[in-house]
Amino acid sequence: MRSAIIGGSLSAGSKLIESELAEHFGTSRGPIREAIRELSREGLVAEVPRRGTVVSTLTARDLAEVYAIREGLELTASRSVINRAGDAELEDLAEPLRAMEAARRSTPDYAAIAEHDFVFHRRLVALAGNRRMDEINETMLALTGLLLRTAAEANPTLRSDLDRPVHEAMLGALRARDHRRASEAIEAHYRYAEERLFAQFAQD
Repeated sequence: MRSAIIGGSLSAGSKLIESELAEHFGTSRGPIREAIRELSREGLVAEVPRRGTVVSTLTARDLAEVYAIREGLELTASRSVINRAGDAELEDLAEPLRAMEAARRSTPDYAAIAEHDFVFHRRLVALAGNRRMDEINETMLALTGLLLRTAAEANPTLRSDLDRPVHEAMLGALRARDHRRASEAIEAHYRYAEERLFAQFAQD
């Protein structure tokens, strides 16, 4: 269900009917009910008066909140990564950047390109070795997936506009073990991302 929401087959505002979802996914209503609870905790679905449970429609406020949390996680993670990660672990961060660049050259599928971006950010936070940070980050990445899909539908130019240099600056600062540069690069990344996306969302 999470993949269906992020991928768009369950679109924003769609009403979630347990019996229909159970038939679609080939399961009983119990697992569907539990999945809806989990997706509600993640913010991907919401209870709407007189409508029931629907796929969330995200706004500029959601974007600001999600990106503020992600930025804070990565600023904290980067300090730990610089202090404790080995050189080989840092080099693992380069692989999704290469994959993202290759995908950008070979496919118009924005979701496929963005998935490599998610791998980079997921690995960065994971290198801090903090399980609770990982869990929060996964929730924020799921919401980011929905935000990006919504924005890309509103503005197709976003599909070819992922900026590699902001990621390379982050990786370069981590390789140099430079706390100040890492913080500046992470902050620059999130300002760039917000500038690309804010115009696509209605203010609430």
